[in-house]
Amino acid sequence: MTYTYPKQNAIIKKYFPDAPHINDIIYNTSLILFNSDNSFNQPIPTTPNSVEIGGFHVRPPKKLPEELQKILDNAKHGVVYFSLGSVMKSSLIPVEKRQEIIRALSKLKETVLWKFEEGLSNLPPNVIIKSWFPQSDLLAHPNVKVFITHGGLLSTIESLHRGVPIIGIPIFGDQKMNMANAINQGHGLMITYPELSELGHGLMITYPELSEKTLSDALKEVLRNPKYTNNVKYSSAVLKDQLVDPIDKAEYWIEYVVRHKGAKHLRLASLDLTWYQHISLDVILFLTAVTVILLYVFYRITKWLIGRRQFKKQKVN
Repeated sequence: MTYTYPKQNAIIKKYFPDAPHINDIIYNTSLILFNSDNSFNQPIPTTPNSVEIGGFHVRPPKKLPEELQKILDNAKHGVVYFSLGSVMKSSLIPVEKRQEIIRALSKLKETVLWKFEEGLSNLPPNVIIKSWFPQSDLLAHPNVKVFITHGGLLSTIESLHRGVPIIGIPIFGDQKMNMANAINQGHGLMITYPELSELGHGLMITYPELSEKTLSDALKEVLRNPKYTNNVKYSSAVLKDQLVDPIDKAEYWIEYVVRHKGAKHLRLASLDLTWYQHISLDVILFLTAVTVILLYVFYRITKWLIGRRQFKKQKVN
């Protein structure tokens, strides 16, 4: 990722002219807080100054607005929540693809809450659009059966924490990777039209494959097959089963670093290596030299033995 450093450094300098270079910031980092957890990420080796606080942003659900609470309570067949996040707005979806989505949603008996930033006419009676929903609080309602999401990290964690299966429509950035993490942990089922492949607590449809059929098939599968809900409930329990609340964990480690004046004892010795040591070039050159020397010695010994044998033959003759 070092190829992004120049652009990142330019942004830092734009808003913080006196800030050090990004390389110096990384070199002097005392603590790294990761929004990750083994319930939705593959276990990886970490360093002493790397702390996982996955799900730290998910707080106890707040009271929903009265109108929204009434809609959720009265949805006797359940609710499908649809949001593509704050960057990739649903209103940016091309009209043709948007109509495919609406036709798929119109087939449902469930109520659909769709975060859509503009007005839409001729909507099916089961589809309700609003420019904003209190997403995390909404997902905590027991009537929410599935979440159609872009696969952003925060949305993915919120759905997992609330125990709601997902249908992912990743578009760019880390979204496909987040869905892949859910897949690798057995949290979803991936759809590559026209074939379905079993995965875990949701479905993934890549944006070019999004159509009335693929979305309808995905909704039918997740809504009718209880294994997705069972899988996500299990993973939700794993995510919540922590000795310390992630926020308290983050606070402790931040204060720990401050108390110990940067916690230099957690600092990696590898940060002080030269570039050639960091890529083990010195070790590679040493081993190469030893190998060459051994091969040369073997060659000289072999040559000497062959020469001696030929000399003996000549002497006998």
